[in-house]
Amino acid sequence: MPRSGVALIARPFFDKATSYGHYYMRFAVDYLRRRGWVVTDLEAGEATRENIFSALERDDPGFAYFLGHGNADIYSAQDREHVFRTCGENVRLIGRVVLFLSCSVGKRLGPDTANKGARAVFAWDVDFTWVAMEPPERDEYSRGFFEAVNAIAYGIADGLSAMEAFSRSLAVWDRWIDYWSGSDDPYASLVVMHLVHDRDGMRLFGEGGVRVAPPGVVAWVPMDWEMPLIMGYMALFFGLVA
Repeated sequence: MPRSGVALIARPFFDKATSYGHYYMRFAVDYLRRRGWVVTDLEAGEATRENIFSALERDDPGFAYFLGHGNADIYSAQDREHVFRTCGENVRLIGRVVLFLSCSVGKRLGPDTANKGARAVFAWDVDFTWVAMEPPERDEYSRGFFEAVNAIAYGIADGLSAMEAFSRSLAVWDRWIDYWSGSDDPYASLVVMHLVHDRDGMRLFGEGGVRVAPPGVVAWVPMDWEMPLIMGYMALFFGLVA
């Protein structure tokens, strides 16, 4: 049986798009550990199919957070190596809470994974896209997207149910949409358009009431982020489409 308080993070790093997810997911790794979780962090070249399968078998994590390119039926990790497929290897996720940060897996792979027995699956049924101009550690346009996604992991870490974590994420999306809606930045309307699209494409499949935090960790810890004041000149667009 998957173990509460144990997490697997896979955050490949091999192109511009994964560089952003790789950077921001380290905050989720740190947060989980501060909340008492045992975390296996497969990052960059370690985020391979073999290592992911080995960690699932060895550690039996209750929560798994996967970054990578994808489509309706496939999640891929480092260097686009296929890891999970609809009606295939996703049986390895039975009994777990899973977060796929991978384009369009919410169309078929996500619901199929829940139907196979994963307790809850967070995924997107759209090809999400974020706006970026600078490297991830300096870019403020992309910050809202990744903070909203990470809010799911923070909620799970804090002992929230899957549905409560989903709601926490929605609140973060809305906060950033409100921020950019009131901004006079030349790219503000573009950022809002993509944030709304990505928020509305987020899905939760499976058991909304499931919790997998360590025993005794049940708390709503509000996340208070300072909104930045920035100016931009040339925006790029990134997504995680296979």
